[in-house]
Amino acid sequence: MNRNPNCCGSHCQAKHGEVRVYPLGAGGNLILCFACWAHENRFRHASGLRYGRPEDFPQVNWNTAEIYVS
Repeated sequence: MNRNPNCCGSHCQAKHGEVRVYPLGAGGNLILCFACWAHENRFRHASGLRYGRPEDFPQVNWNTAEIYVS
């Protein structure tokens, strides 16, 4: 498995690489690599459809997100 030690996710595809701050709201954040970021956005999109409230499950754009520096 290619687990990035700086990523909070579990869908990493590389052991190293850039991670960014994924805001969850209420001051909470995830630190995710690109693959985990995409997985989180897909999960949020599906959840919005499932519960009929897409506004409650916003997706975040990787390109405009803050780069995390450890």
